Amino acid sequence: MRMFNLPEAVAAVGTSRADRNKRPAPTPGLKKEKRVKHTEVLPRRTSNRLANIAPESASSERRTVAPVADPDQIKRTRRNGTLTLKETSNGHGDEEKFSQLMEELATYVPDKARVKDLEDLSDDESATRVKKEHEVDEKTVKKEVKDEEEDGVINIKKEEADDKVKKEEGDDKDSKVGIRKYFSRSVAAKASTPATTAPDTKVKAGKAGKDTTKTSHPKSEDADNKPSSSSSSGRGPSLRRQVQALKIRGPWPTVKVCQGRIYCMAIHENKDKVLVCGGDVDGNLGFWDLDESQADDYEPEPEEEPNIYNYKAHSRTLSSMQYSPTEPNKLFTTSYDGSIRYLDLVQQKFMESYVVSRDASDHLGSVSINSTGQHLWFADVDGGVTLKDIRTPKDEMVYRKILHEKKVGCVNVNPKYDNLIVTSSLDRTMKIWDIRTFGQYKEDEPIVEMASFEHRLSVTSAMWSPDGESIASTSYDDNVRIFNNFEPSLPDFTEIPEPVRIPHNNQSGRWVTMLRAVWSHQFNWFSIGNMNKSVDIYSRGTGDLMANLNDRRILTTVPAVNAWHPSRVLLASGMANGKMVIWR
Repeated sequence: MRMFNLPEAVAAVGTSRADRNKRPAPTPGLKKEKRVKHTEVLPRRTSNRLANIAPESASSERRTVAPVADPDQIKRTRRNGTLTLKETSNGHGDEEKFSQLMEELATYVPDKARVKDLEDLSDDESATRVKKEHEVDEKTVKKEVKDEEEDGVINIKKEEADDKVKKEEGDDKDSKVGIRKYFSRSVAAKASTPATTAPDTKVKAGKAGKDTTKTSHPKSEDADNKPSSSSSSGRGPSLRRQVQALKIRGPWPTVKVCQGRIYCMAIHENKDKVLVCGGDVDGNLGFWDLDESQADDYEPEPEEEPNIYNYKAHSRTLSSMQYSPTEPNKLFTTSYDGSIRYLDLVQQKFMESYVVSRDASDHLGSVSINSTGQHLWFADVDGGVTLKDIRTPKDEMVYRKILHEKKVGCVNVNPKYDNLIVTSSLDRTMKIWDIRTFGQYKEDEPIVEMASFEHRLSVTSAMWSPDGESIASTSYDDNVRIFNNFEPSLPDFTEIPEPVRIPHNNQSGRWVTMLRAVWSHQFNWFSIGNMNKSVDIYSRGTGDLMANLNDRRILTTVPAVNAWHPSRVLLASGMANGKMVIWR
């Protein structure tokens, strides 16, 4: 039909076999390397017959077997001391260009009021509701002031209020007064919002409770779409619509940033330069610098490559990473090689922060940094949690406590109150701890948690929300749970509120990184990978599915690892093949 110039017939039949078998364009970024499987060589029996050795010469020519290397020496192959970029470079990316990028990021000063740029993202209905509430509050205040003026006691009450404020400001940060004052907001919200269903059953300390798919909603749906640290007062598209509009954009939809399976991710908080970092199971750190000067429809040249940089500061799996909340020029990483390092953007070196002792387990898990940026919490496979002060030598720690019977998969510090931590473990429990009580127990005594919740299977993660009022947990029992409405007298509470239970397939298997619920840094929603090769975003208060991000044309594997940009509505996802995608 092609020879007879019949294009209509050709179009009707379809593309030729050559077109159908045409391979897609290769993914930009790192080139795929052949993985070498490292297996331990064990001693074997030798045979003279197979070696063609005569029996009479067996005594003189019998082969010998080299002794097996010390297993402890094989396990501890980490590199000691401070490492420069040149020493850790894998040869991918322009080191001089990456050095200039770090110099630029090192000059970045954190903006504490960065949420102000997002205050005008509420829709018209939300803005009207906030305006009406503000008018009602003003009328109430004016009426109270008028009544007090008539009674002639307004000045006395004002002085008493000032004295009370000064007294509360002088109290210790971890006192019960301060915590009650902070958590009273959730109780006020609970009282002002009508509850659809309010379960009477509570989960007591050390006991398991029943799950419920419905619970009292502490905040309205619009409230969940607002920044967690301020109220919306302007007009514009709602945050829910912005989340639903997230797509994979840019000249390179997907880029191979790491050689191995991505295990953890983090994004620098600079809102003008988007730098995404991922850690894989081989100890490599891959950086992707998104050049936003290029439009989404920009067509790169055939030889043009994205800005990818790759370094190997650890010898084994990178289990967790986090930028310091007070010093964004420090990126802390934990590894299964038994060390904690941080990349100093100012010195452009990988510094050692902590190294385990010879008798301790090498498998260091998730890391969480408190609000001061001085204390690190990290977990291990023996059920322990360690507190490390970064100002002390690398071989010193504050203390280590055994909090679970099995491996602790995740430890997370409350972003508002550093004395509260939540842990999740393979022993099927999620527990909340007040670290101020740790000193009351002797070294051999088991520590009693403040409260706990038992899951049906292992708990892979449990993390506080940005405002410190909720917890999202994931478990292999195929559920994501949201715990809201913590009591105001938190230091004395013995009950965890009934969770909102969201059915979700968490069976990631052996070759996919475990799925974890990752909170947005500013908003009351979280994301989690979906085994159907997509990303789910859920609302905090109601547990509603806000958006399902998917692109069958680009996503060929499960985007299991996710990281939110600290100051923008931007999400990065990592996959088992070392590739990343950016939703913006």
